[in-house]
Amino acid sequence: MAAPLTALDVTRLVEEAAARAGPFPGEVPFLANLERLLRSCRETATLNATGEQVLHKSAVRHLRNLRYLQDFVAAQPDVAAQPLGAPVVVTGLPRTGTTLLHNLLALDPAHRALRLWEALHPVPATVGGPSVADRQAQAQHWLDAFYRLVPGFEAIHRATATGPEECDALLQNTFASQHFEDMFDAAGYSDWLGGATLAAEYEHYALQLRALSLGAAAGPRWVLKSPGHLGHLDALLAALPHATVVVCHRHPREAVASYASLIHTLRRAYSGSVDAAAVGRQALGRAAGAMSRALDARAARPGTAFVDVSYARLVADPVGAVRAVYLALGADLDAGVEAQLRAWVAAHPQHGHGPHRYDLARFGLGPDEVDAAFARYTAAFGALAAG
Repeated sequence: MAAPLTALDVTRLVEEAAARAGPFPGEVPFLANLERLLRSCRETATLNATGEQVLHKSAVRHLRNLRYLQDFVAAQPDVAAQPLGAPVVVTGLPRTGTTLLHNLLALDPAHRALRLWEALHPVPATVGGPSVADRQAQAQHWLDAFYRLVPGFEAIHRATATGPEECDALLQNTFASQHFEDMFDAAGYSDWLGGATLAAEYEHYALQLRALSLGAAAGPRWVLKSPGHLGHLDALLAALPHATVVVCHRHPREAVASYASLIHTLRRAYSGSVDAAAVGRQALGRAAGAMSRALDARAARPGTAFVDVSYARLVADPVGAVRAVYLALGADLDAGVEAQLRAWVAAHPQHGHGPHRYDLARFGLGPDEVDAAFARYTAAFGALAAG
């Protein structure tokens, strides 16, 4: 059984991680971020026993991943120079179709997606360590346990152990991730994350991608995805300067309501009490803040490649939307790949794991309030957002 939250401190967590992965050689990276997360959870998260256990286990796993990467880089010093080429990064507000688009782009054998089993342990398998098959089995066990722990989440976000996964998982290893503020009502942590530059965190994110790419200089192009990138485009593009950013657009009224539902579903598993209206305010504030920062970043980078995708079009004609993305990238959609896309769409109908129902009123929000928060966005991208 994990220690109670009041007993968790970074020293004990580091010691536990080191017992499995070996002592850290010097200063532990990103420890201040973990300290901030723990402190904030103590102050505002009202975690139940399950939430405390999940926070404990997550912290130790991410610390172990930091330690494993240190050993890998020491054994493979050329990893820091591994080229990442020109990746495609899918982002947008949460609940705007980023997962659907990422799943489709990942079907192309010319693309390289991060898989869930890799995301949980983002260091290449080595002789004497767990095999790929072992890691995939571990990932399936982890995923099964997660869906049992959070009823209803599979209908919101369906994943598989070997399928594409959000690259935000790599940022979790630096304890700088939207994932934590979705799971826990950590107000101070969330305030920090919204305004942080995250330069070092994104450099470490890129280092993990380099480790996973080692020896594949001429290999497939990375296709990555996380809504969490939207508010940190400056750091993302500093770490991946040749990236093309694909931004998904949906009306903020729908996106915010769906995002609030996602947060509410997660937190009910981890917290003693969850205030739906508070969740609504947080979802709106975080989404509007991320979009404002994204608009600033785009305005400051007129030469950066951005591709914009309408959620309505993506849902109505997934293959046509992907074809438009390829056209924007200066590429053709191969007939064989298109056949795979159509087969995947047929096998994965929307709401195939149950409907996801949500509305603004449930979370104490009104349409005018959302419209006001996103006035600048809708002035620039209202047609795309409306479909």
